[in-house]
Amino acid sequence: MADQLHQINISHDPKEDRLLLRISTTGGDEFRLWLTRRYTGLLMGVLNGEMDKQGGAPSVAGSEETTNMLKNGALEKKYDSENTKSFPLGENGVLAFRINARNTEEGILALELLPEEGQGITLNLNKSLLYMVHNVLTQGITQANWALQTENSMSNKVH
Repeated sequence: MADQLHQINISHDPKEDRLLLRISTTGGDEFRLWLTRRYTGLLMGVLNGEMDKQGGAPSVAGSEETTNMLKNGALEKKYDSENTKSFPLGENGVLAFRINARNTEEGILALELLPEEGQGITLNLNKSLLYMVHNVLTQGITQANWALQTENSMSNKVH
């Protein structure tokens, strides 16, 4: 994904019992990935581990950039699909199968969400975007009524 991330949305399909992750870019691309319960659990493990590395959920949520994003309604704005020009992974999306994650020298999490074969998407997540993706995924898990752990037990401990 060469363009900047614009919006993220997640919804539950009760018939398929899967989550549909929609990610739009400033250039008008929309990437659609279907997440199974198992895959979502693995993805939450990656996100929780990274949040712990960044000082835990309170530290990530309390950063100045995250606070500004929240004040500007980052989690309250309706998903805008009117400016979508193309669907690089197809209009129906792809089933997410693999996760690759690495930290860049700048401290950014390069998170690859990939199908079994073919093109996927790479999200470059700083602290604030990590928090936003974690939050949206947590909302999806709640919507699906999946009994998945959304936070590491270490994230909740205060010394």
